[in-house]
Amino acid sequence: MNMQPPSVHYRFLQWSYEPERRLLQSAECEIRLKPLLDRLLRHFLDEPGKVLGRDYLIEQVWTRSQVNDEVLSRAIAELRALLGDDARDPRFIETLSKGGYRWIAPVSRDAASQEPQAVGESKSPARGSFSSHRRRVAFALLLLTLVPLGLWLHGQRSGDVQRSNEAHVLGLLEARPLAANPELDLDARFTPTGQVIYVRSERESGASELVIVDPKSRAERILWQDPLPLRNPAASLDGREVAVIRRSKSGCELWSVVLVDARRRQLAACANEAEGVEWVDGDSGIIFTGAAIDAAHAPGLVRLDLKSGQSRALTTPELSEGAHVDPRLSADARRLAYASKFGGEGQLWLSDWPDLHARRALLKRAEPIYGHAFEPDGKALWVAGDLTRYRALHRLVPGSAPVLIGGRGALSIDLAQDGSAVWSDARHDGDIELRRSGRDDWEAIARTNRYESQPEFSSDGKHIALVSNRDGSESIVVYNMDSGTVLPLALEPRFRWVRPTWSARDQSLILTAYEDVETRLYRYRLDRGVLETVPNVEPGAFHGVELADRLFFLSGHRTRQSALMQLRPGNAQAEQLPFGIVQAYRASTRWLAWRREGSRALHFTPLPSLSPMLEVARVDEGAVEAFALAGDSLYFVDKGALWKKELPDGQAVEVAVRSVPGGSSPGLAASAAGDLAVVRLTDLSIDLMIAGPPADARRTRFSEP
Repeated sequence: MNMQPPSVHYRFLQWSYEPERRLLQSAECEIRLKPLLDRLLRHFLDEPGKVLGRDYLIEQVWTRSQVNDEVLSRAIAELRALLGDDARDPRFIETLSKGGYRWIAPVSRDAASQEPQAVGESKSPARGSFSSHRRRVAFALLLLTLVPLGLWLHGQRSGDVQRSNEAHVLGLLEARPLAANPELDLDARFTPTGQVIYVRSERESGASELVIVDPKSRAERILWQDPLPLRNPAASLDGREVAVIRRSKSGCELWSVVLVDARRRQLAACANEAEGVEWVDGDSGIIFTGAAIDAAHAPGLVRLDLKSGQSRALTTPELSEGAHVDPRLSADARRLAYASKFGGEGQLWLSDWPDLHARRALLKRAEPIYGHAFEPDGKALWVAGDLTRYRALHRLVPGSAPVLIGGRGALSIDLAQDGSAVWSDARHDGDIELRRSGRDDWEAIARTNRYESQPEFSSDGKHIALVSNRDGSESIVVYNMDSGTVLPLALEPRFRWVRPTWSARDQSLILTAYEDVETRLYRYRLDRGVLETVPNVEPGAFHGVELADRLFFLSGHRTRQSALMQLRPGNAQAEQLPFGIVQAYRASTRWLAWRREGSRALHFTPLPSLSPMLEVARVDEGAVEAFALAGDSLYFVDKGALWKKELPDGQAVEVAVRSVPGGSSPGLAASAAGDLAVVRLTDLSIDLMIAGPPADARRTRFSEP
C-alpha cells in the first residue's frame, strides 16, 4: 500500500484528519500526530470496516521487524486515547476476539483545497491547506470574539470559551474509574472536603447503600444499608450531614444522615418525581421537589426550613411543563439551575437566587437530560444528557450551544471547587431477539456490543428496520430475514434517527430525525437510497406511519399538547384526531391503537372508519410504548407479561417470551405471519468515573515530543 501522505482530508464523526500535516482536528482541539500514529490511523481510514490482523498492522506500520504484540497494543491504546475512544465501548477502533482490529466509524474523504494564487503572492503551507469552509469558520470565530455573549459572559470572548472547552476535553481524557462494582453506582456528589458520596444499588432488588469514598486512598465507608432505593445524596455546606432521597412503599421521603456517627432522621415527604436535593442558606434549608400545590400544577421546588420543619413553595410549574427537579446552586449562591421534566425529556432553567424573580431557558428544546452542575466560577454548566448525538457530558454556556466534552454514557455529574469531575458512567448492551413463527427458539439479530432497539417488520415480513447506535449516534439499519445481512442507511450523520416504519405506498421507510431544534419526518427510498422530507407535515412531527390512504404522526410529542394527526393524500394540512393527549400509537392496515394520558387502557378503533372506539382494560400502566399491532393481532404488556389479543373481541392470551419488553422506546414488533421481535437488555453496568481539574487551555496538542 502506498502510504505517502495523500492529498485528501478524512472526516469521521467529530474529527477530521489532514495527513500531509499529520493534523487531527475537532471543534475542541488540534493534535499533531507522531509519524507512527499517522501511519496506523491512515491504514484504518483507508480500509474502514475491514478486519486488519495484528501481524498485518505490525508489518505495514512499523519500519523495523523487532516489534511484538505489546508494542502494537500500546500504539492502539495511544491512538484511542487521542480520539477519546473506549475499548470497552468503541466508536472508532473495535477489537476482535480473533486478534485483529476494525475501524467502525463512517469515513468520508474531501479533496484537499488547491486555491488559485495571484502572481507574486507568497503562500505558506498553512494558508494553502485552508479550505473555504475553514475560512468561513475562522471568520465566524473572529466575529464571535467581538460580540458579547450575554450577562454571564460579560467581558469574555469566544476565544476564552473555546480554550476553556478544550481544557475540559483534555482533562476528561485523564478520567479513571473511582468505583466499579457489580452493583450500580449512582448519583455521585463531592463533599466540601473532596470526598465523594454516592449510592450503590442492587440491580434486581433495588436494595441500596449510601457510601462515602476517598478518591485518593479509595477507602470507603458505608453510611446506610437499606432494602429500599436511596437516591441523590448531597453533602451539607459544612460537610457534617448528607441529605438523601428514599423511595419507600408509601412514597418519596427526604432523610438526613450525620457523617460522624451515621445517625439519620426523616425530614419531609417529597414528590414521587423528585430528583436531586441542595443545601442552601448556610445549611439552614434544603431545596427539593415537593408535592404539586393542586391538580392543575406539576410538582415544583420547595425550600425546607430545618429549624421550623416548614416547607415553602418556590416554583409552581404548569402541568404542561412537567415537574421541577434537580436544583443546583452556584458556588457564590447567586444562581439556581434546575430542570423541568415531562415525558422523558427536560429543559434546563437558570434563575437568580434567592429571589427567583426571572428565569431563562438554557436549551433550544427539551432534551433527554440526566444531571447538571455549575463550574466553580458559576459561568457555565456541565450537563449529562443526549444534547448532541448521544449520551455524554456537555459544557453549556448560556447563550451558546452545548459542546460535547467527553464522558460518554454519563448519567450524572458533579464538579468540585477545584474543577474535578465525578459522574456515573452507564454502559448498555441491548439486543433484538427474533422468534420466527412456528418455532420456540430465539435468535439475536443485527447484534453488536452496542444498543439496538425499535424493531419494525416490513409488510412482507422479510425485513426488519431497527435503530442502532453501533456507529456512535442513533441511526437506522435494515436486517434481511433470509440472508441475515445488515444494511446501514446513508443518513445525515448530524442528526439522531429514530422510529423507522414501513410505508404501505412504496419501497420506502418513514423516519424521524432529531434536528437542531425540532424533530422532522423524512422518507428514505430504499430502491434509490434517496432521503427526502415528507411534504405538508409540520416541523416537530414525530413517529410517522404511512398507510395507503393516510399518514399518521404525533404533534407535540412528550408534551401536554401531544396529539395524533392524520394527513390524507392531496391535502395540504393535517387534521387532529379527537383522542385527547396521545402518548403513543400503532397502526396496521385494519386497526389503530393508542395510549392516552391518564388511562391505563389500550384504546383501538377499526380503519378506515375510526368508529367505534374500543379499549383493552389493563391492571397496571406498564411501559407506554410496550405494544404492537400486526394485522388483527394486538400485543401488549400487562401484569409483568406479554399478551396477544385478536381484535376486536378475542380473549387475551399470554405469550411466552425470554424478556418482557419495556423502556421509553418501542421494544416490541410483530409480523402478520406471527414472527416476534423483542428488545432485550443483555448487559448493564453503571460505574463511577473521576477526572482531576481541567488541563491548561492550549490550541494545539502534540502526540510527540
